[in-house]
Amino acid sequence: MGRLLPWRWLELPPALSSEWRPLPHVHVERRQVLAGAVGGAVLAAGSTPSAHAEDTSGSPAAGSTPSARAEDASGSFYSGPRSAISVDSHLAIPVWPSWAGGRVVPISFEGPLQDPFLLLAHHKHWFDPRDPLRGPFKQAGKLLGLPYVDVEGFSMHPHRGFDIWTYVLDGSDGFRHRDSLGGERTYRGGTAQWMRSGSGALHEEFWETRSDRRTNIELFQLWVNLGSRQKMDPPAIRYLGQGSSATDWIERRVENDGKDVGWARDLSSTLETASQSDDWDGQGSAIRPRPPLEILHVKLDPGGSEFTLPMKQKHMNAILYVREGVAKLRGVAGDDVSVKALQTATLSHNGDVVSVRSGPDSPVDFLLLAAKPLGEPVAQAGPIVMNRATEVRDAYQQLQDGTFLDREYALRHHRAS
Repeated sequence: MGRLLPWRWLELPPALSSEWRPLPHVHVERRQVLAGAVGGAVLAAGSTPSAHAEDTSGSPAAGSTPSARAEDASGSFYSGPRSAISVDSHLAIPVWPSWAGGRVVPISFEGPLQDPFLLLAHHKHWFDPRDPLRGPFKQAGKLLGLPYVDVEGFSMHPHRGFDIWTYVLDGSDGFRHRDSLGGERTYRGGTAQWMRSGSGALHEEFWETRSDRRTNIELFQLWVNLGSRQKMDPPAIRYLGQGSSATDWIERRVENDGKDVGWARDLSSTLETASQSDDWDGQGSAIRPRPPLEILHVKLDPGGSEFTLPMKQKHMNAILYVREGVAKLRGVAGDDVSVKALQTATLSHNGDVVSVRSGPDSPVDFLLLAAKPLGEPVAQAGPIVMNRATEVRDAYQQLQDGTFLDREYALRHHRAS
């Protein structure tokens, strides 16, 4: 999906910026910052966490000291849950049919405590062939030039420099995909597509629609930045989960005191397993591993059920997004912090585990994201994410020239710049 990030947008000549249409995007300022939390973060806002950056093998950078424990602002170490330093609310942008709950929640990530995550978009749509307003709405979108309204999806567009996860939730209808690697598929509920855009790929994505019945689609799309040494990797695509011919989900039941209280699906470990196998489902060549990354979808029963995730490394960043219900986290003062549906929480580095609990009366459904920060500059124009503005402009010039998919040509220009 294309998008526009106002604070990272690079001005391009009209000829270079007219070939793609950005996803409508609203950046929502932070609604709630927990008192005293920002000053207690290990990586303060505006700092550059380059001392904590890693190579692609996941080994610590020179000068860093591995530790099984975490450090708080005072420099002391302790084992325990991390604190939520901020809770952000995000607008649900109405999409068709808005009067029946259609919406997208686009979340832009920025700053050292959210590096390397770039975007999380939570989509929920349905399409009914009997809907008398659907046709006029599409026609109005075409006449007004509203991005993606007229085609009910995302027309062919480029990506370069980052990884994209598209995760269709269980029970959903599908997402129709076609790409420049030769792949074409409709993947449905319980399936994820992982795409390394690397040196460059084109793809299109459309919501599954049918003439005989209504279709319902709910999915997440997550953009995760790549370090400079991997931005020009060969593009690749893998399919995981229920719709994959090769890789089932790595899942486990969540237990508290021997009692089954929930379920966790480990998307990142499933990809890691698939990457090590000769039997994989997708397109492209073998993929190089990136620095440590955790992506989990978790559901907990009501009544204070708890899920914990140990941090693999001390300086891994962690973000929580609540799909449904209310999640409870530790606050900076040791109190409880509530994170409601469609909110995110950013966690500090002052603990060695992330601990999430359900509320007393309702279950909670959430995504948990954790990763080692890259600590590199970000230059972004829509679906191109590089380190320098010149690299972004080169990418759009290559799109204009028809050389964008020529990896050897792109590599020569990348090294020259």
